[in-house]
Amino acid sequence: MHGAWLCFWLCLGLAWASPQLNLPTPQPEIFYNGYTPNVATTPAQLRADRNRDQRYGPPYADEGGGGGSAGNADDGSDDFRYGQTYDERMRIGGYAYPTPGVNFSDRADSPFSGDANQYANHNYGPIVSTTDRNAGNDGRFADAPYSSPGNRNFNPNPNHNDQYNYNNNPNVEFVNNRNRFENPFLSNQDRFNLNQGYQERQRYQQDRRYQQELEKLRNLLVETDQKGSLECTANVAAQWNFETNVNDFTQTEALNAQQRYVEFQRITAEQSKRINKDLIFDRRLYRQLMLQSEVGPNALPLDVLDRYNRLLNEMLFLYNSASVCAYQQPFQCDLHYIPHLKDIMAKSRDWDELQHTWVEYHRKAGRGMRDDYEQLIDVMQEVAYVNNVTNGGEYWYLAYESGNFRQDMDIVWEQIRPLYEALHAYVRRKLRDYYGPDRINRIAPIPSHILGNMFGQSWSNVLDILIPYPGRKLIDVTPRMVEQGYTPQLMFQLAEEFFTSINMSAVGPEFYQNSVLEQPLDRRVLCEPSAWDFCNRHDFRVKICTDINQRSLISVHHEMAHIQYFLQYRHLPKIFRNGANPAFHQAVGDAIGLSVSTPKHLQTLGLLQRSLDESSYDINYLFTMAIDKVAFLPFALSLDNWRYDIFSGNANKRTMNCHYWNMREKYSGIKPPVLRSEKDFDLGAKYHIPANIPYIKYFFSTVLQFQLYRGMCREAGQYVPGDPRKPLHKCDIYRQPAAGNMLKKLMAKGASQPWQEVLEETLGEGRLDGSALREYFAPLEEWLRLENLRTNEYVGWNYDGDYCKRSIETAGLQVYGGYYNGANHGSTLNMLFLLICSYLSLRFS
Repeated sequence: MHGAWLCFWLCLGLAWASPQLNLPTPQPEIFYNGYTPNVATTPAQLRADRNRDQRYGPPYADEGGGGGSAGNADDGSDDFRYGQTYDERMRIGGYAYPTPGVNFSDRADSPFSGDANQYANHNYGPIVSTTDRNAGNDGRFADAPYSSPGNRNFNPNPNHNDQYNYNNNPNVEFVNNRNRFENPFLSNQDRFNLNQGYQERQRYQQDRRYQQELEKLRNLLVETDQKGSLECTANVAAQWNFETNVNDFTQTEALNAQQRYVEFQRITAEQSKRINKDLIFDRRLYRQLMLQSEVGPNALPLDVLDRYNRLLNEMLFLYNSASVCAYQQPFQCDLHYIPHLKDIMAKSRDWDELQHTWVEYHRKAGRGMRDDYEQLIDVMQEVAYVNNVTNGGEYWYLAYESGNFRQDMDIVWEQIRPLYEALHAYVRRKLRDYYGPDRINRIAPIPSHILGNMFGQSWSNVLDILIPYPGRKLIDVTPRMVEQGYTPQLMFQLAEEFFTSINMSAVGPEFYQNSVLEQPLDRRVLCEPSAWDFCNRHDFRVKICTDINQRSLISVHHEMAHIQYFLQYRHLPKIFRNGANPAFHQAVGDAIGLSVSTPKHLQTLGLLQRSLDESSYDINYLFTMAIDKVAFLPFALSLDNWRYDIFSGNANKRTMNCHYWNMREKYSGIKPPVLRSEKDFDLGAKYHIPANIPYIKYFFSTVLQFQLYRGMCREAGQYVPGDPRKPLHKCDIYRQPAAGNMLKKLMAKGASQPWQEVLEETLGEGRLDGSALREYFAPLEEWLRLENLRTNEYVGWNYDGDYCKRSIETAGLQVYGGYYNGANHGSTLNMLFLLICSYLSLRFS
């Protein structure tokens, strides 16, 4: 037996090449806040893509709110609430850069080399261009890039009419029948699971040669981590220089730095993919290597990557250039989403003007990009396969480390749905009272154009119509802040003191010296709030143009929460210095915001003089929160579940617009103001669709913030379930170290463990749980229940006819009443007459 074991190693070869990586050495980068003259650059730099917002999205917008060159962009405050980290703002996308030649063949003698003939890489196969696939007559790939036995199953889907037929089974099997998404709570398993037998592991781990090679691999990862941190620092510095001093020179430098960093990531991922991971039994080491291997669309072959970027740029160009004519003013046709159309949707109460604005914007922004988006759906299948995932839908939710993530989120939504339905019924009644029963039926979905937002995702702008107690003013401490002489620096110092009071870290003087806390007078700055980690474990900054008002006070605490997150996980390797999943950073910041916005905390700061214990103030306060946070949830869920269905092939792309409105009706009880068709592409008007930015993290973070808040309040003794003296919505964790210690424990783990384990070890709850949100809004939910009973309001909604038809002849018809078939007999006859006229005009034209 010993001789066979020795022969095994001899067959592999005893010499492993030096673990030095052939990676670009980063050059030092200047960090500054000051003005830089517009100096000449090289011809290559001058030829760079100047319009950064079209390639990268919100961080490089020309106008506030995450806009394009024309100021036409999605509303950042709708989605990012009080700001986000720099990493969150960077689109997860590809960049068509040439890959430097790196020779990995000299590692074939290592026990960790990725020789598929000896050690099948159970998650990653070789990167092979999908253009080289040759399909046989039986519908299977004759030369599939992942053709090792048991590694892939390419059974054709007979119902799928796209170029390629893929097996849509989300539980795809890998080598040794290992599932990519096995239970993360089992010992030594997570998304990057290790399921070998105990004896096999022991045999390898006791071998001296194996231990030597494992040590070399650890050294390799240490070196990669160090160089990766330097490359990241250089890139973030260049982006910072551009966003805090917008000019042609800093823009070109930012582009070049981004290119260098993407090149580094591609090389590192290539190196990591060639290492055989079946012989790595250290769970942390394995996770580090696997995360390092994932680069998303950047793993595509260069020709496909170029096509991917071209499609996104073309769609974003259409999105940014969309402009419409003003209502009843056909010669004023330069209205863009930011600031004109957003303002109209928020402030107008004219049904016809709102409908005109909604219809025209969705026609101009979305309809023209439909063909490009259908092509993108095909490319997303390629992205999935080069990342060794079954289909584009599974890739879309890959970061959440669950084989049943969509079903898990639907379960969470069902927990919250009773609260939403009660809120929906109340809002529908108030809108019906305002606009009249001939336009809004008492049991039907609500038309989306009258909710104060282009997408119906937040209802805060129609609070004047909806507020439960109009005679009770909402809390606004802005006048007191101005009166007491608040400044941006004082607001950040208050936020820092909030965190030190719960046993967290001070930020130090460098933070204040390097951050941009208000709008400079001598240069142009992109003012969207954001927190920045310079990847060197000590330089953390915030960029925000602070106003002296209550909203900015909460935003400042939110940004400081990101900085605290950076501080707590800075000891980890670079690949782990992030949230446990893409939603955690935002959720932590918003959980802190829940505490800061309580009347109790504002009283502690001396901004409220008296306690507001009346239930009417409580209901108004919770209601304003609910029409922002609770109303947002079904929109976010339907948007990305729609993408999951389209990318996975569960829904046909030829009926994707109608599929979206079916999901909006199912989750939200919202319908379009006019009948839609497959000629339209209404989701194209939402920035995250043409930019291909995931949206489910906003659903996840909105639910998670209440779960984290409940956990901290329990630790602090500020919330006791069932005790009316200590309700959850009045909890303030200020000066409660027990709450801070729990949050520190969660933050310190970074991305080193699956998010389910992080929650289990900190909260004792191993899954996302909507019950915390229900507990927070419990007083409001009870009030809504009684109010709906009092007015005999129908809770829920009934499907009241088609909202979208495939045929284009029926598009754009006026909708009156709760039903498309009419709230009264007259409107039914009118619609029938219009249908007949439309048919005859087309028939005889």
